[in-house]
Amino acid sequence: MNKFVILTILYSINGAFGALPPTIPRCRRDHPNMSQCIVNAIEALQPRFATGDLGGGWIVPKLEPFTIKELNYGDDGGLKVHLRGLNIYGTSKFKVDKLRANAQELKFDALVALPTFEIHSKYRMEFNFLGARLKSNGDYFAEHTGAKLIMPLRGRRIMQNGIEKIRFDPIKIKFDRGTVTKLRISNLFGGNKALEEIVHSLLINNPDFVYKNVYPQLESELSKLFTDIANKIVETTTYDEMFPLQ
Repeated sequence: MNKFVILTILYSINGAFGALPPTIPRCRRDHPNMSQCIVNAIEALQPRFATGDLGGGWIVPKLEPFTIKELNYGDDGGLKVHLRGLNIYGTSKFKVDKLRANAQELKFDALVALPTFEIHSKYRMEFNFLGARLKSNGDYFAEHTGAKLIMPLRGRRIMQNGIEKIRFDPIKIKFDRGTVTKLRISNLFGGNKALEEIVHSLLINNPDFVYKNVYPQLESELSKLFTDIANKIVETTTYDEMFPLQ
């Protein structure tokens, strides 16, 4: 194989990677404040996360709305809720409060604020009340505020066709806090005010119930979503382009 053919192949391989669009900021490997540089880059991209179009043909999963097929919580002995067709709004408004970054080892630990997000869905509910098993279904709306997410991101530098690329491991997001501040459930037990008050009190005035039943499932779904976004961003680029020497 002559030198021209080898160079052509190498050029083609490199052409298949890299070429980050100018809308995606880079952080130099020797940046004196890598953490702040990455935060600035995220903030510059933030308006684009809503639609998932980062520019230049870079498409990632969108954040508005963030959709979940179904979510179940509660227990057989008390309140049991099944939500389906969830549309969650507000996840694109996240803010990175703190970030500890090590670009060389691809270790990033973030504390992310999610000031307000809303869940819109259909619901089916069952409730044991004085020995009777009551059932209800309709529209469900809940507003959550003050959520904090602990988000550890770990990556690996891997060689592919002689090119060093990045692959991120599954993120394991944890909710640190957050409360339900508004709740609207249509046709709740035929409009029985006493039962409505019990359910509303359980979801709004009992944060432990939400932490135990609702947030773990949201953690799992958000972990998948942000892992997909991170890997889509680096899917066809290289480590050297994402974190250039100069």
